[in-house]
Amino acid sequence: MTDHPIPCVVFFQSSGGDEPVRSWLKELDREDRKVIGEDIKLVEFRWPLGMPFVRKLEDDLWEVQ
Repeated sequence: MTDHPIPCVVFFQSSGGDEPVRSWLKELDREDRKVIGEDIKLVEFRWPLGMPFVRKLEDDLWEVQ
């Protein structure tokens, strides 16, 4: 059991409701999406991680690198 909660992964959403990163991901080929998905899964299940995997932006906001 871990002392750190598993982070909730969400995509940036503009004020108009668009999710540009999710849209960009959907345009990639299957192999590239799989690689990026594995990176996100690494962050979720091996938390806490720091650079070079994630970068802290605010108290509860991190960016997957």
